[in-house]
Amino acid sequence: MEREFTGVSRNKVDGKGRVSIPVKFRRVLQNCDADYTPDSPIRLHITFGDPSKRFLECWSADAYARLLARISAMKSGSAQKRIMSYYYKTMSETVTLDDTGRLVLSQELRDKIALDEEAAFEGHGEKFHILSPAEADQQAAAFAALLAELGQGDEHFDALSLLPDDPAPAGAE
Repeated sequence: MEREFTGVSRNKVDGKGRVSIPVKFRRVLQNCDADYTPDSPIRLHITFGDPSKRFLECWSADAYARLLARISAMKSGSAQKRIMSYYYKTMSETVTLDDTGRLVLSQELRDKIALDEEAAFEGHGEKFHILSPAEADQQAAAFAALLAELGQGDEHFDALSLLPDDPAPAGAE
């Protein structure tokens, strides 16, 4: 049972802002919603408050509940809690998908990320991003440059070497 968003996809956006969520992302949304039933619509939470982010962050119901719990646990009245509450509670929408797996993005959300006729979807573990194809291409180039920098020009550099040691190697029980 898939519980993390992985992969990339590009889908058309119609004039009303309707866009299909990739099928494998829909399965994760179903699997990561404790209240989901086959008779209920698939739901997700979109956060969009951080002005430095040129994408929409989309969360499953369970991941969003964990995020809200972490924010609630922060020190009351602190600047950090106020900003997190604003970015992830105030500047958010809960949406449901229609029977064909589409969601409707408001004009405001489309404008925020400069979305036109096509949307890019990127899986990021417990969340996924919706962004313009141009922004997706720009981010991919930035990641490639960062990887080259981390590899210090070594043509045989293995990105997996960036991971910490596996605490439980395969076969260890």
